[in-house]
Amino acid sequence: MSKKKLDIIWSEGAIYNMGFEAGIKSWKKFLKPGGYLSVSEITWLTDKRPEEIEKYWNNEYLEIDTASNKFKVLEKNGFTPAGYFYLPQSSWLDNYYNPIEDRFENFLKRHNHSKTAEKIVENEKKEIQIYRKYKEYLSYGFYIAKKVEN
Repeated sequence: MSKKKLDIIWSEGAIYNMGFEAGIKSWKKFLKPGGYLSVSEITWLTDKRPEEIEKYWNNEYLEIDTASNKFKVLEKNGFTPAGYFYLPQSSWLDNYYNPIEDRFENFLKRHNHSKTAEKIVENEKKEIQIYRKYKEYLSYGFYIAKKVEN
């Protein structure tokens, strides 16, 4: 794809795979000046958190941070904030974790209860347990930012 052709890049949950700042830097070149970047990203909802959840998520994803710090990253990389909201707990539970839990047994059967499959399920169960215990401390933030005209 040629550079500076897109009016908007919309990404829900995928920038996590690249890292927030790396994704912003990588995708910026495809946006026209004045184009928009709309991404969801794991985000702390509070400045202070219990040690257990802090340790868990800092081990899972080093770029987890508060919305204010995520906007600093956007601004440092040539964007101006245009909007933000965080996803409600129902998004995590009803639309993500509950359906995953419902599929664990079939997943394990399809993979003959291999050690790898069991480890995947074990890791997912741990994340779900941590989320349910500490759901008031994190969510996916949805960030909308406008590329500064250059």
